[in-house]
Amino acid sequence: MTGKNDEFVIAYKLFEKKLNKKIKRMVNCYRFVLLVKEILCDHLKKVRFQRIFVKKFLDANGFANKNEFVTVTKQHILNEAKLDDLDDQIYKMTQEWNLKKQKLASIREKLDELKMEDL
Repeated sequence: MTGKNDEFVIAYKLFEKKLNKKIKRMVNCYRFVLLVKEILCDHLKKVRFQRIFVKKFLDANGFANKNEFVTVTKQHILNEAKLDDLDDQIYKMTQEWNLKKQKLASIREKLDELKMEDL
């Protein structure tokens, strides 16, 4: 069973090697490089135009732009960090409060015991 599997792997590797060579031959051509360059330049021009168009549209209609979103997001993150710190402080204070309450209850019990002994 492993023999057939090995033959399949060898055949696949050979096919992959031939296919890679064919692709390299097709791509390793000056015309292809120029075509890709032209397509990428056209695409970048469209992207730049769309960015400018969107920015002008947002500005004209009074919507927030990217920089305003960044500022708001940073402020939101800072506020979340402050809230987390406050939450931690409240938790610690609550723990300390409960501990002191337990100590106070213990002291009251001992005081009651002392009062009972005095009677």
